[in-house]
Amino acid sequence: MPPALSESSQPIGGPESFFIRCGYRSRSEVEYFLDETDDTVTWQPDVYPYAAERAKELGRDVVIDIGCGQAGKLASLAAEHPDWTFVGVDFGDNLRWCHDNHPFGQWVEADLESAERLPLDPDLVRRSVVICSDVIEHLVDPAPALSLILGLLREGSAAAVLSTPARECRSGYDTPGPPRNPSHVREWASDEFQALLRASGFEIHDAGLTRSDDASNGLSTQLLLVGVGGTEVGEQ
Repeated sequence: MPPALSESSQPIGGPESFFIRCGYRSRSEVEYFLDETDDTVTWQPDVYPYAAERAKELGRDVVIDIGCGQAGKLASLAAEHPDWTFVGVDFGDNLRWCHDNHPFGQWVEADLESAERLPLDPDLVRRSVVICSDVIEHLVDPAPALSLILGLLREGSAAAVLSTPARECRSGYDTPGPPRNPSHVREWASDEFQALLRASGFEIHDAGLTRSDDASNGLSTQLLLVGVGGTEVGEQ
């Protein structure tokens, strides 16, 4: 089911604005996001189960989680699929927490705004699907993270599952920004985010809306399944 889009009085921007509409204001910096456990609500509760279903359909038994945080939802997948391999990618306190508290997984340190590649075994990548769930909106420059994901797909990962807030559902398409959440740099409307992905070299296989949390059950998060597409922004 395609995402519902709202009409806008402003055109979509170009690469310099990461395809967010003209006039939108992003933050120039945010503090490090510490992914502390919240026992009262689960955010994006359907993203990881969706990714697991795609992995089974595609015959993959490795999940690479880009921006895993403290990996609570990855831990749930590990409990359900003990024969799979799980790789969490993050840095700082979040990754240290994973090392200290999770008995499963391979934990890879990478700053998602500067890392150019991940030190992963090629066979592992070829058996994988990638998840990047509600991470991209925290990054001042999302291009390196998108490049990392695209690189994994080109190395043989079957597909990537991405999620990010749908601005048209959260605060309205024409909201001037920045986002109400102080840890978010920017939030894309669905058509803007899909434009960014296509320009970055991805092919969109599926796109729709999913629940942002299991308390309100509101469909206000974008959920996309992507693969390798055409030429990256800046390439000839």
